Formats: sequence, C-alpha cells, structure tokens
Amino acid sequence: MPRIKSPFTIPFAMQHARNHRHSFRYGIMLFCVAVAGIGLIVSCKTAPLPPEAPPKAPPLELPPPEEDLYEGVATYLSLGDPEAALTALEKAQQKDPTSRETQRLFAEVLVIAGKLQEAKKILSELLQSDPQDTEVLYNLAMIEAASSNLPKEKELLDRILRIDPAHPKAQAALGELLLKQKKLEEAEKAFNASLSRDPTNITALIGKGNLELRQKKPAEAEKTLTKAVEILPAYPFTYVDRSRARAELGNFEAADSDLTKAIELAPEYGWNYYDRGRLRANMGKTEEALADLDKAIELEPGLFLAYIYRARILDGKEKYREALADYQKALTLNPQYPYAYVPMGILHYKMSNFLQAAESFRKAAERDETEPAYHLLVALSYKCANQEKKASEYLEKILPALPRDSLFYHMARYYMQPSSDFFIVQQVNSEKNRTLKARMLFYLAIQYKLQGKVNSARTYLLEAADGRASGYIEHRLASWELRMLPKDR
Repeated sequence: MPRIKSPFTIPFAMQHARNHRHSFRYGIMLFCVAVAGIGLIVSCKTAPLPPEAPPKAPPLELPPPEEDLYEGVATYLSLGDPEAALTALEKAQQKDPTSRETQRLFAEVLVIAGKLQEAKKILSELLQSDPQDTEVLYNLAMIEAASSNLPKEKELLDRILRIDPAHPKAQAALGELLLKQKKLEEAEKAFNASLSRDPTNITALIGKGNLELRQKKPAEAEKTLTKAVEILPAYPFTYVDRSRARAELGNFEAADSDLTKAIELAPEYGWNYYDRGRLRANMGKTEEALADLDKAIELEPGLFLAYIYRARILDGKEKYREALADYQKALTLNPQYPYAYVPMGILHYKMSNFLQAAESFRKAAERDETEPAYHLLVALSYKCANQEKKASEYLEKILPALPRDSLFYHMARYYMQPSSDFFIVQQVNSEKNRTLKARMLFYLAIQYKLQGKVNSARTYLLEAADGRASGYIEHRLASWELRMLPKDR
C-alpha cells in the first residue's frame, strides 16, 4: 500500500476546526477518531463498545506484538503525527495486509491525514462485505460530517441506530446534528442516551456542555465540560468551551486560565488568542488584550472580529487613526458586518472628518432601521461640516419614517428649521424618560454650539454626558464635546 505524505503538523481535525470556527462538531469527531477510535479495531466486534477515550489499564506482562503495534498508532495519533501513524500502520500491514481490521485502521488514518475520499472508498468496500458493521458506518458518517453532507451523515447515523439503538458514538453524533439544527430537547435526549451507555463519551460530554451553554446553564456546563477535560486533557477546544461557562459565571481568572491552556495545546490556532484577547479586554487588561489580538491577526489575517475588538481598544486609548484603520480592514474582510459603521462614524466625528462621519452614520441607518438616532447623527455631521442644505435635504427625505409623536421627529423638524427653539426645548424638558431626555439634550447642545451659544451648549452637554445616558452614542460624543469646548473665561 502506498505511503501517504501528509503536510499536517497538527491533526486534520485541528485544521478543519480552524476553518470552521462555529462547527466544533467536526473537529471533535475527527479528533476523537485520532485519539481513541483506532483502539477500537483490535476489539472483538461483538464485545461491548469501549469509551472513545481509551481507559488506562495495567500493562500486560507479555502483550501480543500486534496489540503493541496498534497501541503505538493510537499514541502517535494522540500526539498529532499522521506520518508516524502511517509508519506504524505499514508495519502492521506487513504482518497481515488483508485483514479487515488493518484495512479499517488504514481508512481511519487516511481520515486523520485529510484523505477523505480515499478513506471513504476503503470503508465502502468493507461495508459491502458486512453491511452491519457499525464502526465502518460510523467512520463513513464522520467523513460525511467533515464534507458538510449532513443529510447523508444523518442517514448513516440512523442506520447505525437501527442496528444498535444505544450506540453511544452514533447517539452523540446525532446529538450534535440536532444541536446544530437548534433542536435542543432532542439533542439533549441523544446526548443523555449516549452517556447512559458510555459515561466517558467525549463527544457527548462536549456536545452536552455546549447545549447547556445554549440553555443558559453555565454551572451545569462547567461541570460537564470539566468531565470532558479530565477524560481528554489534550483536546484544546474543551478548555475554550469551559472558559465560556466560567466567564458567564463571573470567574474570569479561571476562564483566562482555560484559554491559556488551550493556547498551549494549539499555539497556532488564532481564534484562541482572539477569545482570550476579548476576555482580557473585558477584564480591563488592555495591553495583554492587544498582544493577544495582534497574535490572532498574525495567525488568522482574515479574522475580521479581531480587528473590531482591537479597534475598540485603540479607540479607548485615543489612537483614533489606528482604530479607524482596523474598522476599515474589518469591513474589507466582511462588508456585510453592520456594527462597524457607528464606531467609525464616532471616530470620524472626533477627527473632524464630518462628511465621512455622516456617510458612516448613513450606512448604519440603512442597516438598522430601528434606531432613529442614526438619522439625527447624519444631519448633525452635515451641520458640523457647514453643509446645512445637505442636512435639511437628508432629514426631509427620512422624516416620514420617524414616528410623528417621537422626540426624534420633533428634533429632526427643529434641525431643519433651527431659528426658533421654544417648542423643542419645551418638548425635551417635559420628557419623563431621563435617558431619552439626556440624549436629546446632546442634539440641542450641538446646535447651540454651531450658533455660537457656548454657555448654553455647555449646560446641555453636562446633562447629556451624565451617567443616565451611559452606553449611548450621544453620551460618548457629549463627553468628547465637553473636552473640546473652550474653557470658561
């Protein structure tokens, strides 16, 4: 049998997971074949199915040479070295090149090496001679999963479960399919069925942990994922999942430790640096977060979210040009991402690029019709650029889309004809929602600033910048404008 040259320095499962961030199921499945599935082929077909992660057992005094050889394959694959696994396999073939077990082992090694079609051909031939072989069916199902052929994978899993309704690996795989389809109750039943037969089934544990995260049960998810970590401590993505549970529980240091461990196990996987950078940013560790995001971008130049988070940190450090460049890069990578336009508008505003600010806020308004403030920000930016006509034309165009009884509508009317402020001031001052009132005072303040009424502008900006409107764009810009206003004489 020809020697397969594999370029992989990490298991194919890791490579696959790198390309499918949110499709954790495939990486888990194939990694489990690498670490554990090989050990299944030396067992008797009619024997009870062992756990996917082989249990530790005392060594035999005189183990059969062939058993030693197969154990070596599992060891090599657990270290992520497909080439070494193939070398061990070739030695096994020299002893019995035609045995069913050897052929199945070769097919499984081909899966790890990423040679899916070659593996599928061998497994299909094996299935012809024994259509009831659930292990062959399972490996074929995993190949279909890796090829994103989910209907075919489901067909093969159903076939396994008709033969063996309690097959733990098939139940676990079915659970992940159902989880992907957001059928949470059915997924939970499948995971529980798998774990009732095999409490150490790593796929079921990781799947159930992710299910519990979706069910907003972080404490249960942490316990479930801790079991998975104990069974398969070399698999990095279980630590990533557990870090999510711990972060939701407020245990940020433990979450950080989990992500650090995941990075140690998969140092070339950029998403883990992104996750840790995001966590550290939320913990206030901005310098460490920046270092992580820099590394994530180095390893995964197409990871647009890393640019988004780095831009936020740079914005907070008042490195506006660098932040703006990151937002622009993120949009180059993902033009459909809508949430970059608002912070870009704010940055352009702070840099006095008012026409660019207007364009950014206009794009934000196009992508989110539920937030009327974006329309006012477009007009405000035009006004700051001395483009009163453009501001009025824009507001006249969008005015019918604003609720007539809203303060946003009344403010838009005032911005179109700012000669008299009596009515709008009365409307704003009578507003009982203090947050909305603070936001509207910002727009009044900027109009006053443009009219040269600096003291009135300062009074309203102080109210707009207080904590009631914290988190809103108007609050951020009001705080900025207060800093830019000339000092009282």
